[in-house]
Amino acid sequence: MLRDGWVPTMCYQCKAECAILARVEDGVLKEVRGNPRGRGKACVKGMAGVSLQYNADRLTQPLRRVGRRGEGRFEPCGWDEALDAIAGKLQELRDRGEAHKLTASFFPHSISDPKWRFLNAYGGFINTALPHCDSAKIVAFIKAMGGVPNHHIPPAFFTVPKGGIMIMAGRHAFGCLDDAAVPRDILEAKARGAILVVLDPLFTADAAKADWWIPIRPSGDTALFTGMTHHIVMNGLHNTHFVENWVREGDFERLKDYLADKTPEAMSRICDVPAKDIIRLAEMCAAAPSVGVDSFKGIMLGQAMDFGHAWTNFLAVTGNIDNPGGQPLPDLTPLAPVEPVPPAPNLHERGWHRTGPDRDKFAKYSFIMEPTWYQAQAIKNGDLKVLVVAECNPALTEMGQEEWRSAATMTDSKGNYLLEMLVSYEIMLSETSRYADYVLPDKTYFERWELLYMPWWYNFGQGIGLRQPVVEAPEGCRHSNEVFIELGKRLCPEYFAFKDDVEFYDRQLTGLGLSVKKLQDLGGLWSPGTLGFRKYEKAGGFGTPSGKVHLYWEDLEEVGQALPRVDLAPEYRVDAEQYPYVLLSYRTIFHQGSGQWTHNNPQLRDPVGGFRDNPLLINTATARKEGIKDGDLVTLRSRSGQVRVRAKCTERIRPDCLGLHHGFGSSIGRVAVDGGGVSDNALIPDSGTTLDWQDLVGGESHVSTRVRLEL
Repeated sequence: MLRDGWVPTMCYQCKAECAILARVEDGVLKEVRGNPRGRGKACVKGMAGVSLQYNADRLTQPLRRVGRRGEGRFEPCGWDEALDAIAGKLQELRDRGEAHKLTASFFPHSISDPKWRFLNAYGGFINTALPHCDSAKIVAFIKAMGGVPNHHIPPAFFTVPKGGIMIMAGRHAFGCLDDAAVPRDILEAKARGAILVVLDPLFTADAAKADWWIPIRPSGDTALFTGMTHHIVMNGLHNTHFVENWVREGDFERLKDYLADKTPEAMSRICDVPAKDIIRLAEMCAAAPSVGVDSFKGIMLGQAMDFGHAWTNFLAVTGNIDNPGGQPLPDLTPLAPVEPVPPAPNLHERGWHRTGPDRDKFAKYSFIMEPTWYQAQAIKNGDLKVLVVAECNPALTEMGQEEWRSAATMTDSKGNYLLEMLVSYEIMLSETSRYADYVLPDKTYFERWELLYMPWWYNFGQGIGLRQPVVEAPEGCRHSNEVFIELGKRLCPEYFAFKDDVEFYDRQLTGLGLSVKKLQDLGGLWSPGTLGFRKYEKAGGFGTPSGKVHLYWEDLEEVGQALPRVDLAPEYRVDAEQYPYVLLSYRTIFHQGSGQWTHNNPQLRDPVGGFRDNPLLINTATARKEGIKDGDLVTLRSRSGQVRVRAKCTERIRPDCLGLHHGFGSSIGRVAVDGGGVSDNALIPDSGTTLDWQDLVGGESHVSTRVRLEL
C-alpha cells in the first residue's frame, strides 16, 4: 500500500542507483533527498527526478507502428494485441531454431532481474551498454584476478588513508556517474591528507579539485602506466611481499623482460607526459600506503583492453589489490535460486557475434554479454532477428548511430525487414521508438518494484536495495519486468510458476531470511555491514586457475596481447593529416546519456541551472589558428558524419583535442527540441566497420574519432 511521507527507494536518474528518500504528499511526489542509511547523498540529477515523473510527454498506452520504420507513425493498441504479437513472433523464432537471435538490450542493474531469467529460459541473450564503458576492465580483471566480473568497483575512497594516492584516469567521478557520495568521499580523503591525481586531456571538475592534473594525450594511458611500472620494477620499488606470494610463478620475470625497453622516456613519447612526471608519479605511488585507480566512466582514453591489463599489472606490483584505498574485490550476497533454474545459453557457441563473419576474432576474447555496439552488424549478418529495448536508446546512444538506424530499416529482396521485430519500452518517445514495431509504456522508477543486487556494483557493502513504488503509475503503464514475466508464463511456463515480480523477489530473498515486506521494514536496504579487505588471504587465493594474479595472458599470445600493447590506438594515426583533431566525449553532473532518465528533464535542461546544449570545446590557441571566435557556428566533420555546432573557446582542453558533451541531439520531446545540442555519435564510425579499432579491444571511439573543423 502506498503511503505519504518520506519513503525509501532507489534512484534511477543514472546508473549509479543511489539510495534515496522520496517525499510524497497526497499521493504526489514532491521532493527527493539522499537516504542517510545509504550513504546519504543525492545529486542534482536525482533531485530532478520529480520533473521526470511528471513530464507532459509521458506515454500511457501501447503503440503499434503504422508507417515505415523511422517515420515515427503509430496508432494506439491494447496490451493484449501487443503481447500476442510479441509472443507470437518469439514463438515463431524459437520454432525455427533461432531463439539465440533474440536479444534484450537493457542496463543490467540487477542480476535478480526477471529479464535475465526470461532470456535464459527462452534461449536469447542479454545485450548491454557495458562493453562501451567497462567490458575491457571486466575482461582484464577476470583474466588477472579471476572470480566474478569486477564490473565497476572504484576504489573505496572513504578508506583511503593519509598519504594515499587517488588516480582518476579519464574518469569523471564529480559528474556523479558512480554514486552521489563519491565526490564527498574523495574530498574527505583529501582532507585526511590523501592526494588526488587526474589524468585527462580535459580539465574537468575532478581536475579542478586535484592536487595534480596531467593533461595526457588521448590513448596514452597504457603507455603512462607501463612507464610507471617500468620505473617501479627496475628500481626495486615494487611490493615484494605481494609479488612473491600472490603473483603467479614466472609472471613477474616475464613482465620484467617485457618492461626492459618501456622506459619512462620511451613511454613519454607516446603519452605526451614528461618522463620526469612519469617517474615522479611512479615514486609517489611506490611510497604511498595505498593507490587506487578509477577509470572507464567518462572518457576512456584508448585501447581499453590493453589499458585494463596495464592497470592491473600496476596494481599488482604495487600491492594495491583488495586493500584499503586500493582496488576492492566484490563481496557476494547469497540470494536463493528460484527453482527450477533455467540454464544460460552458451554465448560462445550461439551468440550472434560468435556466429557471424567476425566469430574468429571475437572467439579470442571473453565478452560476457552481447555487445550493443555490434547490433547493426548483427542485423546485416542475419544474426539478430528480434530486438527488445528497455531503458536505453541505441538510435541515439550507439557509436555509428546512423548505421544503426540504417540497419533497423534494411529489407531483403521481398521487402521484409532484416530485423523482424523491434520492441521498445519507453517512459516517453525516443529516437529509438521511431524505429519500433511496438512501443510499450514503461513505469518510472518511482512506480515499480525492483530488487537491486549487483555483487560488483558501486555501493560498497550494500548487499541488497529495494526499489518500491512510491506513487501510482498511470493506468496503462507496465514495467518491463512485469511484461517479461507475462511472456515467460506464455512461452516458458515451467520457469515462471510464480504470481508476479514481488513473489519472485520473495523467493530470492529466502536465502537471507528476508522477504520484500521485511526488507521494506528494514528501510529498503540490507547489508552485511562490512567491506572486508585482502579476502584472497582467507579464501586461499584468487579466482584464477593458479589462485594467484596473472600478469601474462597466454591465451592472447597469438594476437600479441599476452602483455599490454603500449602504442596509441590505430585510429589515432589514420588520416591524421586530413582530420587533425581528436574528439573527446565527456559527461557532466547535469546529464546522463540520452535515454529516459535525464535527456527530457526540464530542470536539467534549464538555461540557468542546467545544461541546455553542448557547444564544442576548443582550445583558445586552436581557435586562433583556425580563425574561430567564441560563439561561432562551425562544422565538425569526421570520416562518417558531420554536425553544425556552436564553438566555445576555453583553456580547459588540450590544443590537439575537441570536446563534445555526450548524449545530446534528440529531435523528440519538447524539452529536447527546445534545448538543442548535437549528437557526438553522428561523428563516430560504426563498430562493425571498425572492429579492430575499438570493439575487439573492449573500447569505444568516443575518444578516438579524428575530426576536422570547418567554418
